[in-house]
Amino acid sequence: MWLYCRGRADPPAFVDTLEEDLLEPPLTGREAAFLHDVCREAGALTLRYFGRVSGWTEKSGRGDIVTEADHAVEELVARRLAEELPGHSLLTEERGFVPGHQDAPIWVLDPVDGTRNFALGVPVYCVSLACVAGGKILLGAVYDPVHDILYHAESGKGAFQNEVPVRVSETPDLHDALISVSWSPRRRDVEEYVRIVARVATHTSYFRRIGSAALVLSYVATGRFDGYIQAGISPWDIAAGTLLVREAGGVVTDIQGCPFDILTPSLDIVAGNPAVHRCLMEDVLRKS
Repeated sequence: MWLYCRGRADPPAFVDTLEEDLLEPPLTGREAAFLHDVCREAGALTLRYFGRVSGWTEKSGRGDIVTEADHAVEELVARRLAEELPGHSLLTEERGFVPGHQDAPIWVLDPVDGTRNFALGVPVYCVSLACVAGGKILLGAVYDPVHDILYHAESGKGAFQNEVPVRVSETPDLHDALISVSWSPRRRDVEEYVRIVARVATHTSYFRRIGSAALVLSYVATGRFDGYIQAGISPWDIAAGTLLVREAGGVVTDIQGCPFDILTPSLDIVAGNPAVHRCLMEDVLRKS
């Protein structure tokens, strides 16, 4: 897959994604079965709390919250991982990095992506889990328990909604495209992203900001959304969704149009079908 990459050479410059240059570590088959099963169990666990959240705790600042459901899902996944895939590492939103054996796969977990929605009883949240090894996202799943939909992908094998193959949209440009633009005000300049929204608005009025990065990427992968710009996002929010979009024929890069390390603590990304991704880069972000 060839991507526009601003800043690597005199534009237009193109670079191959880093992931395609990496030797893919082998999977045993147990990992995919574990991924699907634990995501569904974790989602069922969140439903016990959904609509019954009595309060939450703030973490890094106003708006960054955690509920007892987040902790319960992390405990479940950590326990099952230790039992079924001993030696594997775990990176979670609440616990941080829990090391396993050296060079072991790293499972990247967001126990409740869309915590604010979840806490307020808004049925737009999910469980997101991905397996990363050698710098490559090998497996990813995003489970929407409210609607019982499992979006999942394995590197080189396509993306699926439950067991139905999915592809990104064929929207050719930004005219009437459905675009999501979101940012973390704790990490990025709000005014800059309001200007980006204004530039997108010269092409389309169809905006969505739903409060769950993993679900937005799942919607891009299934063709519901055409494109996505997100600033100040963490690995656990986007690891699974990034693989979904790429396996569905889409493109995910950093905001310069370049490949990125999925384990970078704070990321600015652009996702979409290939045509819309290029339009976002050339007609919106290059003018910033």
